[in-house]
Amino acid sequence: MTVSADLFALAVTALTGSTNAGTRVFSTLDWPTWDGTYPCMYIHPPVEDKESLGRAGAAQFTVVATLTVESRFQCPAGSLSSPFDSGAATVENALSVMAGQIERALINSPSLTTLVSQFPFIRTRMNLSAEGEQHLGNLITEIGLEFYQGPEDFYQPITFEIEQITVTTDATNVFDANGTYTNSLFPSAATAAPRSTGPDGRAEGFAEFNFTP
Repeated sequence: MTVSADLFALAVTALTGSTNAGTRVFSTLDWPTWDGTYPCMYIHPPVEDKESLGRAGAAQFTVVATLTVESRFQCPAGSLSSPFDSGAATVENALSVMAGQIERALINSPSLTTLVSQFPFIRTRMNLSAEGEQHLGNLITEIGLEFYQGPEDFYQPITFEIEQITVTTDATNVFDANGTYTNSLFPSAATAAPRSTGPDGRAEGFAEFNFTP
């Protein structure tokens, strides 16, 4: 069964060491371990959307998990002699390079692509902050990961083993016309005597199936 949590873990592995962020790739469980070095990358848990494949029959869904990757880069604003704000351009160029690296790392990951049917969309947006002596850039990349979930993915796990099945039959065409059975296995089903049809309250058939070794 493919689930978004598995894709999330594979994406973290695929992105680690595959971009200019190096090993500074953090998921929600290890954000506090960052040492303050740029560039760095934060990966958010996927947002999942399921679209049914039909009203009739077993449950089947086309699932799209949206993975959000947040990349950050910081550099000085530039020298006073520079005719333009070189810091902003440096940040923008660095984040543009990382955008391509992220796409290639995920799309070329064999462990990830074997679990998804397609990447239905990739959305990228960039924000730059020019306040202070340091320019900070923020790149948000949203990647759609599409996969299928069918009835086999929703079966309840077996929590116990069946050791024996007993089948007892009180027939309608084999009956005692006048007998009354006080210890009947089927007291509510038996017709009152005298009767012209069953069930009469007694067991006419019996079968036992044992599944223990």
